[in-house]
Amino acid sequence: MIYLYPFGASSIENIEGFDVNDSNDRDPIVFCYDQEPLVPGFNDELFQYLRYKFLKRPIILLNTEQDSAAKEYFLTKYRMVDAYCFFHIFAAHDWFRGYRYDTNIVPVSQRCIRKAYISFNRLTGSARVYRSMLVAEFARANLLDRGHVSYSHICPDHGHYHNNLPEAYGRYGISHEYIQRTIDTLDLLPQPLRIDHRDEAAIPNHSMILSAVPECMESFLYVVTETCFWEQKKHLTEKIFKPIILQMPFVLVGCAHNLAYLKSYGFQTFDRWIDESYDYIETPIERLQAITKVVEYIASLSHADLTAMLHEMEPVLTHNYNLFNSQEFLDSAWAELKTNLTTAVSSCPM
Repeated sequence: MIYLYPFGASSIENIEGFDVNDSNDRDPIVFCYDQEPLVPGFNDELFQYLRYKFLKRPIILLNTEQDSAAKEYFLTKYRMVDAYCFFHIFAAHDWFRGYRYDTNIVPVSQRCIRKAYISFNRLTGSARVYRSMLVAEFARANLLDRGHVSYSHICPDHGHYHNNLPEAYGRYGISHEYIQRTIDTLDLLPQPLRIDHRDEAAIPNHSMILSAVPECMESFLYVVTETCFWEQKKHLTEKIFKPIILQMPFVLVGCAHNLAYLKSYGFQTFDRWIDESYDYIETPIERLQAITKVVEYIASLSHADLTAMLHEMEPVLTHNYNLFNSQEFLDSAWAELKTNLTTAVSSCPM
């Protein structure tokens, strides 16, 4: 078994694992690339290294995405065997298991809404550049004062949005006009936008904790800005489970059809109250604008109406919370992993 350390690493020097050189040359190697999305080009050096290091041995790619052209690219090019698991179910269970005892999380029936939504946007360069576009869409819809928004106008990994946004033209085919409009909108905003950590140079990476819990408790809608947005794939991370632990309704800013992917695991969403057709829109900017319309609708309601709606949603919020925290859910994810890995091993040439 080979994996990458520390969490989220993706380079050759981050490879860890058992000493596989002493085992039978016919034994399959399980390569755990299950923490991050697969990206052609970016990941090729790593995959080339493993394929040539273990030229004659079957390699099982343990990954966390479905219906993915990127995954098919790596499986085909590097002759690997597929084994899917929803890895972030396990990561989120590990990271969030103590929050059931957090007294800052107010029971749904006792909450009083003061903000329409909350949105966290720490990394805003490279594939996450869509978050800059989302904040600009919110600004043009006059939504920023209606919610809590954190936004890194200088991405800690990729620098200022002036440099990040133009890359979306060649990488994602976004028009020059839309990119310039986004830059012009962001230039007018008071920066930095922060919910918390106002005195720090950058917003800390809080993948493993729930940020700004008091602000979440006074907000109605959690705007989940996922890792993947542009691609055609099913890939979700711990981010989608944060509003579930907080028992908050949410919109999912991610790849198309990923809300349906989440529901396939038994979670309920909020189409009784909000328009979730954005999940079926495959054109990224149109999907972003449809999500903005949902937030705009929520922001048009009074705080009293949002409080009443939140209380009405309590059965759905409770269902999702109980499902995530149940041993049955964790066991089912583990069973899915074992089944897929067993199938992968049996399909390896011996």
